[in-house]
Amino acid sequence: MALFRQKQPQEPQVIDLRATEPAPAPLEFGYPTPCPECAAPGYLDSIDVTERVMYQHCPQCWTKWETTEQELANTG
Repeated sequence: MALFRQKQPQEPQVIDLRATEPAPAPLEFGYPTPCPECAAPGYLDSIDVTERVMYQHCPQCWTKWETTEQELANTG
């Protein structure tokens, strides 16, 4: 009877980083959303908490847009 068992050789785990793409992050109220014109990350200017509206602009193409909490709830 042996006290220690010999470890069985295991195959090395290989992770192919080329095959995986990051999943898009879910859009949440209170966080910037992508620009509707150029898809660049938006900049959150202000939030109207009574009307539940976010006011944003794009620092690349200077587009301005508004996003409601209800719009974000319908996308998910």
